Amino acid sequence: MITPITALIVDDHISVREGYRLLLTQFDINVIGEMDSGEQLLQNYAQLNPDIVIMDLSLKGMNGLDCTARLTQRYPDAKVIVLSMHDNTNFITRAIQNGAMAYVLKSDSSSVLVEAIKQVYYLSKRYLSNDVANTIAMETIQSSNDKLTVLSDREYAVFLLLIEGRSRNEIASTLSISPGTVSNNKAKIMQKLQANSLVDLIAISTEHNTVKQNQLDA
Repeated sequence: MITPITALIVDDHISVREGYRLLLTQFDINVIGEMDSGEQLLQNYAQLNPDIVIMDLSLKGMNGLDCTARLTQRYPDAKVIVLSMHDNTNFITRAIQNGAMAYVLKSDSSSVLVEAIKQVYYLSKRYLSNDVANTIAMETIQSSNDKLTVLSDREYAVFLLLIEGRSRNEIASTLSISPGTVSNNKAKIMQKLQANSLVDLIAISTEHNTVKQNQLDA
């Protein structure tokens, strides 16, 4: 008898978690835990030790990108599949860079998610759904020079909050860093993006179709 794959679902909407738990059960995938925040996942991951983590990006508190990075840094063998409504190329790229093994859209069919789980668990292969792969391909064709890729993960997180008009202290509180670190990151962002003002940053954000931080917190 084949041992069922075990999974944790991280999503801050209980109805979404319940729906995917029922779906995965039909494919002999055992959901051993449901979390509504990245913080809760990090606290309980070692004890539950799942085969797969299914991660939403839009979480209250720590977003899914940061959580994926922290989880895979702490537990290098962790296998994360991002399941998100966001088809923005920057988020797809950063999710993979942060350690996610697969990226699937919530608009994809259930069979796509199941296939991603099997590819990641049995073959340890990275997996992008067709819609995600097409998004990346089209973005590559349309723009071979994405300015935002020069930013580090921390700088990108600060950038997202800056374009919302958040103050230095608000950004520091949200990212759990010091106001001085925020200022240093802002200076690096301005230099790397050759921007002189917040207006310039917003224009760059619009040009690259950036998803704002508050959309990740939704």
